[in-house]
Amino acid sequence: MWNKFKWLMSGYSNHKLALTWLVVGTPAIAAIAMLQPMVLKYLFDVVKYGKGELPALLQPIGAMLQRYELSPLAEALTIQLILAVVVLVVYNALQGTRAYMNQRLEWEFRQRAFASTTEKGPDFFNAFRTGDLVTRMTDDVAEKLAWFACSGIFRFYEAVLIVVIGVAMMLTLDVRLTVYTVTPLPILIIIFMFTSSSLDKRFDNLQARISDLNNAMESCFSGTRVVKAYNREEAWKEKFAATIGARRKAEISTVRAWAAIDSLYMYIWQFGIALVVLIGGIMAAKGSITIGDFVAFTSYIFLLVFPMFDIGQFIVKGRQSAVSIGRLMEIQNFPAMVSNHNGDHSAIDFEKIRFANVSFRFANSEHYSLKDVEFEVNKGETVALVGRVGSGKSTVINLLTRLVDPNEGMIMLDSRPLKSLSLDNYRDIIGYVPQEPVLFSDTIEGNVRFGDNSISAEKVTEVIKLAQLDSQLERFPNGLQTRIGTRGLTISGGEKQRVAIARALARNPKILILDDCTSALDARTEERLWSALHEVMPDMTCFVVTHRAKTLRKANKILLFEEGKIIDRGTHDELLVRSDSYRELYSRSELQEAVEG
Repeated sequence: MWNKFKWLMSGYSNHKLALTWLVVGTPAIAAIAMLQPMVLKYLFDVVKYGKGELPALLQPIGAMLQRYELSPLAEALTIQLILAVVVLVVYNALQGTRAYMNQRLEWEFRQRAFASTTEKGPDFFNAFRTGDLVTRMTDDVAEKLAWFACSGIFRFYEAVLIVVIGVAMMLTLDVRLTVYTVTPLPILIIIFMFTSSSLDKRFDNLQARISDLNNAMESCFSGTRVVKAYNREEAWKEKFAATIGARRKAEISTVRAWAAIDSLYMYIWQFGIALVVLIGGIMAAKGSITIGDFVAFTSYIFLLVFPMFDIGQFIVKGRQSAVSIGRLMEIQNFPAMVSNHNGDHSAIDFEKIRFANVSFRFANSEHYSLKDVEFEVNKGETVALVGRVGSGKSTVINLLTRLVDPNEGMIMLDSRPLKSLSLDNYRDIIGYVPQEPVLFSDTIEGNVRFGDNSISAEKVTEVIKLAQLDSQLERFPNGLQTRIGTRGLTISGGEKQRVAIARALARNPKILILDDCTSALDARTEERLWSALHEVMPDMTCFVVTHRAKTLRKANKILLFEEGKIIDRGTHDELLVRSDSYRELYSRSELQEAVEG
C-alpha cells in the first residue's frame, strides 16, 4: 500500500506550490470553521444571560470592534460575518486548486501510463489485450483515480482536521457529551476492517469486466469485415450481451456493497447525533450546561456530519483507487525487453551488419525462435529471408528493429554492438513496413509524414511516386488530403501497402525492412518498385521477407530458414542448384506469378 501511495504522490512532484497551498490552507480553513460554533455560544449566552466569553483566538477581533462601541449582540454577529467571509474566500480558493489538480493529475497519470507502453516489447502486448489497456488508461484514471488523487485525499485531510479540532472544542464544552459523540467511531473502524477485503475483490472484478467489455468492442469493430463475411453477427451479439451482462453483474455487486457500507456508516453516526441532541437537551433544560453550550455543541455535531461522510467516502474510494493504481503500476512495472535511450548518440553509419551466433527466445518459453544464427550483410545489399511459417524470419526482423534483443550472441554494425547505440538514433535510420500495414485515421499525406513535419511536401510526392502510388491518386477525391478511415478501411490492400512503403521511405532510411509487405501488389508493380528503389537509393541495405520469384532473383543474398536456423544461404542461382527446399519454394512462387499474369 505504501508503494501505491508513493506512486500517487509522485504526481505532485511538478506541483509543489499547489501542494503547499493545499497542505497549509486546509488546516487554516478547518480551524476558522471550527471557531464559528463558539461565536454562536457567545451570541446565545449574551442573549439568554446578558454575558458571554469569546474564544481566546477571537478576543483580539473583539477588542478591535469595541472601538466602535458595538453591543455584545452586534459584536457577535459582526465576528460571525467576518469568519463566514474568510471561510468563503479561502474555501473557494482551495476548491479551485483541487479541481485544477484533479484534471492535471488525470492528464499526468494517463501520459505516464501511455509513455510506459511505448517502451514495451511484443511480450507486453501478448500479456495485455488492447481493450484492457484502453480501460486502464481511461476508466481507471478518469473514473476511479482522478478525483481521489487530489479532492479525495484533501477532503479526507480536511475532514480529519475538522473532526480532531471539533472534538477538542467539544471537550472544552462538556466531556460527557463528547464521549457520547465519539462512541460510534470504534464501531465504524471495525466495519472498515471487516469490509475492506471484500470491497477490494469487488472493485478488482469490476475493472476486469470493464476491460473485457472494451476488448470485445475493439475486437468487433476492428474485425467487422470478418464478422460479416462469416455471417457471425448473431454470435457476436450473443457474446457482447454476455460480456455486458457480466459487467452489469459486477457493477451491481459493487454498488450494493458500497451502498450498504455507506448507509451503515451514516446510520451509526446519525444515531450518535440523535443520542447527543437528546441528552444535551435534557442537560440544558436542567441547567447543567448553558443554552450557548448546547447550541455550540449541536453546531459542532452537525458540522461533523459531512466530514464523517467524507471519511467514509475516502475509505471506499481509497480502496477503489488502490485497485486502479495497482493496475496502472502493473503495466508501468512490466519489464521492457529493450531499452537504451542513453547509448551512443553519434551519427550512425556502417559498411556491414553482422549477426554473430544470435539466439532468441521469450522469457516464458523454452523454445528458441532463433538458434545460433550467423550471417553478414554489406551496405547496399538486398537480402531475402525465406522459409516456412514459424521458421524464424519474423524474429530476425524483430531483432533488426530492436523490438527485442538477443538472449545470446550479438548484432553488430561494423565493430559497434547494436545494444551500445542509442535506441532512438538507431531507429531513425530504419524504414520498416510490416506484413499487415498499419495505417491511421488520417489523410494519405498524414500517414506518410507520420507526425514528422520536417518531411517536405516535395519529399512526400517523391516517395509516393517511388512506392508506385502516384498512378492511384487520381481516383482519390482529394488526392493526398483524402482521409482513409481507421486502419485504412476505405482503400485497397495494395494501396495500403504502398502508403506504408512511402512512409518508410520518407525518412531516407539506411536500412529498409520489408516483412512480406508486397503480397498485395501485382508482379509488375513490384518490379517497378524495386527498379525505382535501386535507382534512387543505391546505398540502402534491404532485408526482405518474401516468396516472390522475381524478388528472390534480384536479391544479392538469400537466407533459407527452418526451425529457427539458417539451413542454407547463397544467391538465387546457387540455391536453385543445391537446395531441394528452395527449389520447391521457388517453383510454387513461379506458378503463383504465372497465374497472376
